[in-house]
Amino acid sequence: MVPDINLLPQLEKRTTSPKLFYSLVIVIVGLIVAYLLFLFFTSKSELSRLTAEEQALTTQLDQLQQELDARQNVDQGSLEESVTFIQSVSYPVTPLIDETKTLLPTHSYLRSYVFGENSVNIEVDFETMTDISKYVERLLMSSYFTDAQINTISNFEIELGEQRVLTPQQKFKEVPRYSVSITATIDFMYLAGGRRS
Repeated sequence: MVPDINLLPQLEKRTTSPKLFYSLVIVIVGLIVAYLLFLFFTSKSELSRLTAEEQALTTQLDQLQQELDARQNVDQGSLEESVTFIQSVSYPVTPLIDETKTLLPTHSYLRSYVFGENSVNIEVDFETMTDISKYVERLLMSSYFTDAQINTISNFEIELGEQRVLTPQQKFKEVPRYSVSITATIDFMYLAGGRRS
């Protein structure tokens, strides 16, 4: 028998191992699956939180809607209730207007009056500060009012137009006018009884 002797070095073809490729693919797939699982559980917890928040907001919306409905029902009254309310709040103003005009000193001008729930606001122009104090004193002595208070006093000059130009000396001698805002509190007991004799 002939011995099988091979003196040439053994050269084997090196084949690229598919193990490295497969393991790389497995690692990549594992990372993708882990990331997807992370997203799934994060989204699930976020969904449960948002669902709870939605339920809380829905409950709050229902409560606010009930409060709004209740307030709208309370605010809406019948026509008879409205007339009764207006009659209970209303008072005659003609005696008060007459009284505020009658008590004015000479050389004064009643600009306006605004009636409130318990008082009347009067805007008057006066020539002097003395006239202001006299008018407030008369309002305090009037039976129609329980109190009178001055809100504001502001002075102004009379506009004469272009017919007369004043020198500084003449302006110094001119007396400014005063615009006064007064609040007089109404005495409803006396007003309900009628005018004084």
